[in-house]
Amino acid sequence: MACQSQEQQAKALVAQFGAADAVRRAEASKALVEMGAEAIDALIRGVSDENPQIREMSAWVLSEIKTPTARVVPALISVLADPDENIRVVGSVALQNLGRPAVPYLIDALNADAAEIRLNAAYVLGEIGAPLDTILPALINTLTDPEWNVRRLVVRALVTIGPPAVEPLIQALNSPNPDLRRMAERALNDIGTPQARKAIVDAKKALSDR
Repeated sequence: MACQSQEQQAKALVAQFGAADAVRRAEASKALVEMGAEAIDALIRGVSDENPQIREMSAWVLSEIKTPTARVVPALISVLADPDENIRVVGSVALQNLGRPAVPYLIDALNADAAEIRLNAAYVLGEIGAPLDTILPALINTLTDPEWNVRRLVVRALVTIGPPAVEPLIQALNSPNPDLRRMAERALNDIGTPQARKAIVDAKKALSDR
């Protein structure tokens, strides 16, 4: 009965996110964070609520609870496809705040059906930026995504990572795949270090010499 009572309490607190009174919303948020993992089911339902205010606050509180990662992160990744741009931004910031524990799930999200999830996952990976040996190969592989906006956000993520991305991008610049070469060149050009610019010149010369 105690568990059922707590579940009902969590559900009522999530519904309180829809209140007009900011104090009531803040009180609900604090109570749910204190409840911790016991509140996660109600919060996961909250991120799908028809009320955007409830969706937004549910996402943020999930990121404050943080664990268990295997339940929190997939729920936040689903927010990356929310129809409301403001809520997508909240989901993105929430995932950035979770940091490295979110990385494996974000890499998986680069293969999601929804382009909005793929492009936002790429953006968040660039902002988290570590571990590089995991993030960089995943981003470079996504430079050939069929959606232009996804490729654009992948380039942005690589530019955010900066010089550490140069060596793997140089390898991509010598790929037999022309689409990968083109996007690698764009990323290197935007990173703009002497090494990156030289690599572009060398690759073009090698192509002209063939």
